[in-house]
Amino acid sequence: MIKNFLIVISAILISTSFANAGSCPLLVKKIDNLLSQTKQLSKEQLSEIKKLRDGGHKAHKEGDHAESVKILKQALKLLEG
Repeated sequence: MIKNFLIVISAILISTSFANAGSCPLLVKKIDNLLSQTKQLSKEQLSEIKKLRDGGHKAHKEGDHAESVKILKQALKLLEG
């Protein structure tokens, strides 16, 4: 019974990490699409958003998906705010 419980918990944790890993590229695409459509950003805003986008992409490539999502959401907040 404990063995089955551990298997289920492991499966949940693994699937959660894959879900987070998969959301990073989607957030990058969303940022890129919004950047291509948005014309009313100052140079400073554009620079900050691109810096966050690149930082989030880098964190994703390094396997830190939680940090990647956090950074990419900051960029989206600036774009959508």
